[in-house]
Amino acid sequence: MRLLRRPRAVAAALIVAALLAGGTPAALAAVVERAAETPPGGGAVDSDEVEQPELRLIVAPETPIVESTATEVKFTVLLQNSGELSVPEGSVELAIGDRLTGSSAIPRPEELAATADAPPLDSEASAVDGAGDAKGQGPDADAERAAPQRTVLATAAIDAIAGGKEQTATVTVSLTDIPSFTSTGHGVYPVYATYRASDSGSAASLSAFSPIVWSGPHQADAAVDLTSVVPLTLSTKVQSLPTRAQLASETPRLDALVDFATRTQAVLAIDPRYVAAVRAYGTEAPQPARDLVARLESTSLSTFMLQFGDADPAAQSALGATELLQPEGFEFVTRFGAWEPTVDAANPDGAPDVTNSDAAANPAATPSVEDAEGEGEPDSPDESAEAPSDEALAEWSTGLAGAWPGPGQVGSGTLNLLRSSGIDFTVLRSDNVALTGGPRAGLGEGGSALVTDAELDAGVQLALAGATDAERALGAAQAAARLTLAADSEVKGIVLGVDRGGSAAHEHPERVLADLTTQRWVKSIAHTAQSEGTATLRAQAPTEERVELLAEAVDNEASVLEARATLVNPEYLDSYQRMRLLTLFSTGYSAPEADFPEVARQFAKRDAELHDGVRLVGTKRAQLVGGSTKIPIQLRNSLPFDAVVTLEVSPTSAALSLPERTFRDIQLPEDSSERVLVPATSRVSSGDSALLLSVTSTDGEYTASTGRLEVTISSAVETVAIALLGSAAALLFGFGIWRSIRRRRTLSAGE
Repeated sequence: MRLLRRPRAVAAALIVAALLAGGTPAALAAVVERAAETPPGGGAVDSDEVEQPELRLIVAPETPIVESTATEVKFTVLLQNSGELSVPEGSVELAIGDRLTGSSAIPRPEELAATADAPPLDSEASAVDGAGDAKGQGPDADAERAAPQRTVLATAAIDAIAGGKEQTATVTVSLTDIPSFTSTGHGVYPVYATYRASDSGSAASLSAFSPIVWSGPHQADAAVDLTSVVPLTLSTKVQSLPTRAQLASETPRLDALVDFATRTQAVLAIDPRYVAAVRAYGTEAPQPARDLVARLESTSLSTFMLQFGDADPAAQSALGATELLQPEGFEFVTRFGAWEPTVDAANPDGAPDVTNSDAAANPAATPSVEDAEGEGEPDSPDESAEAPSDEALAEWSTGLAGAWPGPGQVGSGTLNLLRSSGIDFTVLRSDNVALTGGPRAGLGEGGSALVTDAELDAGVQLALAGATDAERALGAAQAAARLTLAADSEVKGIVLGVDRGGSAAHEHPERVLADLTTQRWVKSIAHTAQSEGTATLRAQAPTEERVELLAEAVDNEASVLEARATLVNPEYLDSYQRMRLLTLFSTGYSAPEADFPEVARQFAKRDAELHDGVRLVGTKRAQLVGGSTKIPIQLRNSLPFDAVVTLEVSPTSAALSLPERTFRDIQLPEDSSERVLVPATSRVSSGDSALLLSVTSTDGEYTASTGRLEVTISSAVETVAIALLGSAAALLFGFGIWRSIRRRRTLSAGE
């Protein structure tokens, strides 16, 4: 939706119009006042310095498809004011246009989603947005002039809107007041909303557009063949491999998506992090997650594995990669796993064949048959089989060798990178190729592509991930209109690429998808049944900013891994950091609205925390009172893995004597703090000194942290203080004895 801004010339026109009308609108008062001001020294006020209201208008039907059994239609109107100035009260007028027909009438995504200047009912140009549709957003002006017929449906009052606020109105229209919706008028209709300030004194307006589908009772037999590519991706809360708690929370949504895919013969695109994590935890994984992986392994649907973290091949190609990024192992997760011993089918006695070599060599340590059959989980690691290999955790031999790069960002280098990696099936978006024929297309050099429809993808993305109810309703209306027009136009099949970020963020994405794809003019088919065509790549690339930020993260990986020297199991950090990096490459961050710079900033912040994982804390100043004491040194391990380090301590002067200067094999559990007590003896009664501190790896090759602890010596003061305290205690004790004796004598005399 386009923001309403008033350039300097338009502001002048508004001022004149307001004056001619006999008054100045409240919202324009500040503009009038500022326009009359002259900066010091003369000269005109820069138009960029004049604050203007920034309005955004959205209209959408609450239900994208109106059934013939309905008695009324409800529309949601949202007016947002993101500026600082208030917007005066006014009204929003709803109107409906003629039915859209033919494939050429299918609006582009930016036309469907944008706020634009729809021509007023009197065909006069809007005085507010004198700049027109500079970005090409909104309905095409020529098309509007060619089909100006509109029927006003209703008018709703809008209260004044303060800066930074918004207002939502629901407009209900009786079905009998929509003459276009007749028994023979099934199809897509454009709905326009026009906002006007009630006291503007001009034709000032702001318009928005949404399609709506009328499902009349006499539907033609025409239907469009639809194939959906359904992603099983994890939410952005999962920055590495999912924990067991995250598996439990993600599984219901993924399971529902698999149900939808089964009903519609969809293609499943699976983030291998989910499968690998379930296998890595083994019997420790939640049972529903284990059941879902088993279901995926046996499904008859077409499936393919995305890269780990849904990493974007297009971004890797833009960085000049010659091979796709791969995990560095899964040891940081398998440490929590347990696996049932496998049974050797060749063993005639049916005895369990434990893959753990130590257990196999020691028959007494072999688990019982009951444990092997899964009737009980191993009580200790000695009774569990070894962790599966990395290859076994990531293996997916039954699916397609496929990839799904960032939508609309694929160049020839991306395809070359995929081919060299043995991937010959690619999901592309229609704005990235020139497509002839059906959406199942050859792509040269023996490769094949499944081409998703950019307009349909955009509508479903907004329906899933829109920031407000109105935006989500608008997205659903866009998607429903695209499918309806495709069916009416006898399009040779269409493919929906379900937005990966939207499906992961929405609580019930399968409901949105089902509402859109189960209409009688939509026929769900397998991708192998789609019409064949040919595709020629229209090379595109990720944004330069995203590529630069990813390059910085890749270059910084080696710096982060320096901290591995302090770990009990250094390989844990290798695999953990690589999984984080793969997640940063996620295609979900490729969209302009993803705010990738902020994502990259948070990633770099965590990189710094990992690099400085083991460090000294609280090393500012200490006081040595007395001839000898133990000075506490605080160590912090913010790494998610156990560390073991050496602490070196040395005084800066002879005023301090340290009986022990090296403290070896200090155990620091993950995300914890430990205190080391350093014995110290003062050689002077008072003064200042310092301790130089160094935390190193156990072999001394890597220094994790250094510091300087200032020490104030005051042993003479302590001697005097102790003497005074001792004297006071003796006097108090003596006084207590004297008082007790005196009380006894008094009692005896009284008797």
